[in-house]
Amino acid sequence: VVVGTPGRGMDHIRRETLSLASIQAVVLDEADEMLKMGFVEDIEWVLEQMTQPHQLALFSATMPAAIKKIADRYLQDAKRVHIEPKASTVSSIKQTCICITQKQKMDVMTRYLEVEERQASIVFVRTKTASAELSEKLQARGYAAAALNGDMSQGMREKVVDRLKRGALDIVVATDVAARGIDIERISHVINYDIPTDVESYIHRIGRTGRAGREGSALLLVTARERRLLRDIERTMKAKIEQVDPPSL
Repeated sequence: VVVGTPGRGMDHIRRETLSLASIQAVVLDEADEMLKMGFVEDIEWVLEQMTQPHQLALFSATMPAAIKKIADRYLQDAKRVHIEPKASTVSSIKQTCICITQKQKMDVMTRYLEVEERQASIVFVRTKTASAELSEKLQARGYAAAALNGDMSQGMREKVVDRLKRGALDIVVATDVAARGIDIERISHVINYDIPTDVESYIHRIGRTGRAGREGSALLLVTARERRLLRDIERTMKAKIEQVDPPSL
């Protein structure tokens, strides 16, 4: 079994240090995230080198058009297995949203953290840079916070998760990729500092809390230009997310 990133795979194939002659199966994992990172041409190049018969399997949390295009082109007579997100998870989570401006986000979030009865929280942002910057701002305000993103080594990420489990950390500011698969009992709150661009990502994010029969809270911070994304989430989930006022000073 050879596991690699698209770029490293291409490098070995070009240098002929990786022979494709006897490969029987190719798995494209986290396909949606790889496309977000702009690997689509690399992936297509690697797949084009696989000329011998093989099985191709594509795993993805979401199915945007770009992935569907790759699937239609490279997978013949593919069977699609779609695992429904568990609705019961969402029912145990109290979901609220606050409509504010981008500039107000930091102040409103810290006020929310002050008034909520909480254990550990995950704050979701869109970019690695934002996760580092926001965790530093929270630390400066006296919170036990740390970033969790794809720029960190696996060892560093594991340390952060371990500290969160042990109670040495109370807030993790994470990107979608870095937070996948985190299952920690202490997580009582999920805050969407940046609204996700697709509904399935939202369900994945809030699913970090309210697990195994426990109750959880999920807050979504929405700016005026993001209202459409909020409506998309509500429509897909067939539920209204309660809009609340920001906690007062």
